[in-house]
Amino acid sequence: MKHWSCSIGLVTLGALTCLAAFSQQPAPPAPVAQSPTAKATAEEVLLDIIVRDKKGRPVTDLKPEELTVTDGGAAQTLTSFRLVQGSEAISKTGATTTLDPLRQLRLVTLAFEPMDEVDQRKLTRAAALDLVKGEQGANVYYSVVVISNRLLAVQPFTNDKQALARAIERATGGFGGPRLATESATILGELRTSLGGSVGLTGSPTSGPPAPGTDFTAPILARVMLDMMRMEAAAASQGARLSISALKALVQGLQPMPGRKSVIYFTLGLPVTPELDVPFRNLMSLANRANVTFYSVDSHGGRTFAGSADSRIKAGTYTTTDATRTGENAEATEQLRQAAAASNATTGLGGADAGGSAIGHTTAGAVTKEEIMAADTAETSGRANTRLPIRDLAESTGGFLIGDSNDLRGPLRKVNEEISSYYEVTFDPHIQNYDGSFRKLAVAASRKDLVIHARNGYFALPAEARALGLETYELPLLKAIADGKISEDIKFRSGAELMEPRNEGRDLSVLVEVPLHELQPKTDPAKKTLNVHCSLAALVKDAKGEVVQKLSRDRSFQVTPEQLKMGNFVDKMMVTVAPGKYTLESAVMDRESGKIGIERSEFTVEPKGKGVGISSMTAVRSFTPNAKGLDPNEPFQFQGGSITPTLDSSVPRVKDAALRLFFTVYQDKSISGKPTVEIEFLQNGQSLTKVPMPLPDPDAQGKIPYVMTIPAASIPPGDYEVRATAKQGDTAAETKLGVKIEAAQ
Repeated sequence: MKHWSCSIGLVTLGALTCLAAFSQQPAPPAPVAQSPTAKATAEEVLLDIIVRDKKGRPVTDLKPEELTVTDGGAAQTLTSFRLVQGSEAISKTGATTTLDPLRQLRLVTLAFEPMDEVDQRKLTRAAALDLVKGEQGANVYYSVVVISNRLLAVQPFTNDKQALARAIERATGGFGGPRLATESATILGELRTSLGGSVGLTGSPTSGPPAPGTDFTAPILARVMLDMMRMEAAAASQGARLSISALKALVQGLQPMPGRKSVIYFTLGLPVTPELDVPFRNLMSLANRANVTFYSVDSHGGRTFAGSADSRIKAGTYTTTDATRTGENAEATEQLRQAAAASNATTGLGGADAGGSAIGHTTAGAVTKEEIMAADTAETSGRANTRLPIRDLAESTGGFLIGDSNDLRGPLRKVNEEISSYYEVTFDPHIQNYDGSFRKLAVAASRKDLVIHARNGYFALPAEARALGLETYELPLLKAIADGKISEDIKFRSGAELMEPRNEGRDLSVLVEVPLHELQPKTDPAKKTLNVHCSLAALVKDAKGEVVQKLSRDRSFQVTPEQLKMGNFVDKMMVTVAPGKYTLESAVMDRESGKIGIERSEFTVEPKGKGVGISSMTAVRSFTPNAKGLDPNEPFQFQGGSITPTLDSSVPRVKDAALRLFFTVYQDKSISGKPTVEIEFLQNGQSLTKVPMPLPDPDAQGKIPYVMTIPAASIPPGDYEVRATAKQGDTAAETKLGVKIEAAQ
């Protein structure tokens, strides 16, 4: 049976009390500032626009009456219009005004995906170095990150060209994740130290002139960098889900800053599978609302695609190098051909009989697997070109795709131009119903031969939700939690598992487990598949009832009838909290039926003491040996395999069934001697058995993960408590779990 596990990015909230008061009516708009300021009010939309002529040269003399902006198909009245150049803004009347200090900042993040080929890294490195070493506009600051097995900081925001060059060399040097992870942890620690716990942004940055002689940018940029890296606290995913989560974290960190913000994304492509469609759309919408522009750089270099390759094959000039470059598109083309062939086999075109009726040609004999899968193959062919998503990401947020060349420096110089000079317009769309629907934006000019780049739209969310960085799917979940009622409309399990103790608190793994039969499937008759779609949210609240962590996920996937009947969906979300008493409030919503389930539980985090530590004990649903690409910080792993935990600790007493329990012992390296562990079974408070268990050697981080397996048939039916006591020197730590052995039916 197949199980899913994933990680979730974090958004720290100051308060969520406003959720209960969400309304369909917009809040009163704030007063519009005097021209030429382009600061949007609570209900206004701020739009950056890049305008070039047909030769690619920037257009700087556009008038507002030449522009038409539509929102949801309706033409809008511009409330402000200005051209931003460097540190100045030029109004529609030609008046020049110095920008607010924060709006003078131009923030650019270079985000690199790993690249195995030396030529790809060389191409990417040359382009990025040329970008940062070239002529820069006023107040342009760059940061450098790597998306490896998690989001890693390589260089905080700076305009020091030498520091940026060194960071780009490291990011494209082919170094492994562990080395960059160590450097990233050091960088983030230095940023936190520089803030000293007293300087930084809480919510939105404050504007206004800085004190004379002070470097007002340093603490602000440090805070933005830390906010961008909040994904660091979450368990890493793999593949495209990790990339989308990392890019979302970058956008959320940049969101409070005014001015133009850009992410230059160096990648080999993004395979967006059907279950990632919703998160990918949410990423683009969030970027549009946060005024963040993506520029996607295809690091493959120059590639010849299949259309031209076919003709070159006939001409005898096609080489093995060409074959490599056409590989991705050729794969998509071949899949599409397979789908067409299978489709023609079942619904081929025929001639006409004597009576003039159409003859449907069908294949004799049994229907083949390929014929059944024709529709799936056609969809797969469309997704095989991983270039399309990165192009959509760029163009939907006002940027463009850079690629098909072994010299990327020229297009990146255009990025520099767009960072320094652009138009800002605002308008009030007069939204009456904030229903979370997508509102398409379009910009046109009456002047001929102009090329315009602008964002393509956003989701209609209330001002309160936007201020908190919420996404559309989160609103009903958080409102249901705020209502304060427990609901079993969707039955699920949730809990906070205590993991590694740290000086600053404790790592938690928040688990949400949903039996798939609780979800209403949507049937696709053409593909003969079942699709389920659910959203979840979890709030960790302290003893005062204040939210210290919010976690959420929107998930959709295909399942078989057997999986729908017997399967469980498990989400794992990592956070770190300080010592104290907490409440976990969780909600799961079935997107097809609209039903919502609510659960609450309490837990306590004790201060870290000296000596050995131990995690919570968790039941094991399944184990995948030899799992590839495991994050070293993923807590649910054992001897190179991946563990899927479960909050259901009941086991039937039947043949081949087993009680499997997992925990991790944390060695104190300051104490000589290896840790030991003792397992005890109790029933009704009475000890039944107590057995010392051998532990393997700790890993490099001092962790000793352990899986205990006991045949269920050897345990009489009943309720038990299982305790594990770890000892090292004169220190000890204990964990326990209630389990149930069910009588065979």
